[in-house]
Amino acid sequence: MYQYGTKEWDENYAKIVEERKKSEQKPYIVGTPEWVSEFEKKIQGDERYKEIAKNWEGSVVLVLKSDPQAGLDNDIFIFIDLWHGECHSVRMVPGEAGRNGDYVLEGEYERWKRIMKKELNVVKELATRKIKLVPFEFRKAAKLTAAAQASIRLVDLSGQVSDIFPDDLESEKVKAFKALLKELKTKFGI
Repeated sequence: MYQYGTKEWDENYAKIVEERKKSEQKPYIVGTPEWVSEFEKKIQGDERYKEIAKNWEGSVVLVLKSDPQAGLDNDIFIFIDLWHGECHSVRMVPGEAGRNGDYVLEGEYERWKRIMKKELNVVKELATRKIKLVPFEFRKAAKLTAAAQASIRLVDLSGQVSDIFPDDLESEKVKAFKALLKELKTKFGI
């Protein structure tokens, strides 16, 4: 297994992303490395996000809780490195790295799916603690509330990348998705 935080991990993660982007068709499946890469590009190219997030500081980690029926045997951690309207990177990361993000937002897979499809409002889900700030700290919760428009824009952008979710796949594609996640766990600790 590659050690997260090393040059070797970064290089091999980038390699698998590029290989998958060449071999998979768009729109990509939510929760795959190629989907995460496209999400990064969406954020980086979005002038509206840059303007409304110009005062935001800190990384945001989206945690999609495991849901074996949906094809997720383990939690997925999506680390978004943000700073004053700029997005430095978006990566799938191992849980221990994800838990070290500045703002870790954890929720059930189905809830994230509904948020990305705009069936639920991310701010309301945070306010009712259906999406949880982990660990909860009042100061951080207040900062998230102040950045509500930036949060909503990030969710809008994630939904623009793809509307294909693991539990929407045919059985053969579910097997391939699960095999990918197993490979990512084995090689990258994701």
